[in-house]
Amino acid sequence: MAATGLELSQNRAAGAPGAGALPQSLRDATGSILAIVAVLLAIGLVMVASTAPANNPPLARYLVLKHTVWLAAAFLALFVAYSIDYHRLRPFTVPILFLSLASLAGVLFFGATVNGARRWFRFGELSVQPSEFCKLALCLYMADFLARAQERIRTFLKGFVQPMLIMGVAFVLILKEPDFGTALLIAVVTFGMLFVAGIRMIHVVPALVASLPLLVYLAMRMPHVWQRIVTFVDPWADPQGSGYQIVQSLIALGSGGLTGVGLGNSRQKLLYLPEANSDFVLSIVGEELGFVGVAFVVALFALLFWCGVRVARRAPDLYGSLLAFGITFTVGLQAAVNVAVVTCSAPTKGIALPFVSAGGSALVATMAGVGLLMNVASHIEAEAPPTELGAVKLGRRMRDA
Repeated sequence: MAATGLELSQNRAAGAPGAGALPQSLRDATGSILAIVAVLLAIGLVMVASTAPANNPPLARYLVLKHTVWLAAAFLALFVAYSIDYHRLRPFTVPILFLSLASLAGVLFFGATVNGARRWFRFGELSVQPSEFCKLALCLYMADFLARAQERIRTFLKGFVQPMLIMGVAFVLILKEPDFGTALLIAVVTFGMLFVAGIRMIHVVPALVASLPLLVYLAMRMPHVWQRIVTFVDPWADPQGSGYQIVQSLIALGSGGLTGVGLGNSRQKLLYLPEANSDFVLSIVGEELGFVGVAFVVALFALLFWCGVRVARRAPDLYGSLLAFGITFTVGLQAAVNVAVVTCSAPTKGIALPFVSAGGSALVATMAGVGLLMNVASHIEAEAPPTELGAVKLGRRMRDA
């Protein structure tokens, strides 16, 4: 006998998946997401081993072991995030956010300085980057705030200014490290979540237009950022200086051709290409596995983004929709920026390729986000129609909004 509306509501409130009548693609969303991420992680582990210095076996073993340990911590974070009903996190979103902001402030005073930037807490051999966890904390907070503020989301002061102030605090703290790229990324993700929640474009467009001169001014006041922009315009103008990294990246990609020079046979990783196992790992993928390897990695990220958007549209409540979209957009945007950087389609920025770059706090935070995305996917119900994403009236009224 078919379940009644009351029973369905009770199942939803209890967190039951209720996926008996779901299309196969949606029933398998959790498994599909995990499978895609697992393949990307496997590629990352292989590339970390491939880029390890062959002339220094102890260091090579250490780097692979270090990445493996971070992988274990990342899977633990995914398991915890998946195991706890995401609705139970709502009362803790504000404390999590303030803890994240406090860590961003603390790293400016007590963090370790590397290459002129103070972004990490150093505990012996362990380094933790608070800004990576801030991305997830902001997604949690914005999803909760925007879901609760549906009656005032289209107002200026409470629906637009308040979330922008929260984002602005994180933006300034990250900018002080300095980390212009990550600060800009969280701003874009925040605007994206506001758009999905149904914010009035009359509030967003003037803010975006007004922010452009400010961003240009900030870039010009930060010499390393402005130099990267100038280098992006013509990296071959100074191939041994400011353009060295991107030139070596393009050489690596060009050397790979269609199928690559073979796994482990990269020349650019031999002290030519800086950050070959982290920010520019995709360049080594292109050299060793060719265009086919790069296209496969990009296709996996595109498929992951597609799965994430489907989860966001089918989530059982507005909070789940916004949370799934925020996490999906964050991961997808990071991947897109990394691909753009290594192909000289955007100025150089130290944003790692999710799941593939050498592990660290970024990997743990991203895997925790994937766990939450899978968590939302596990609550999808067949009877709920898809939610319209965009600055339009939502297709349905979500309960617990």
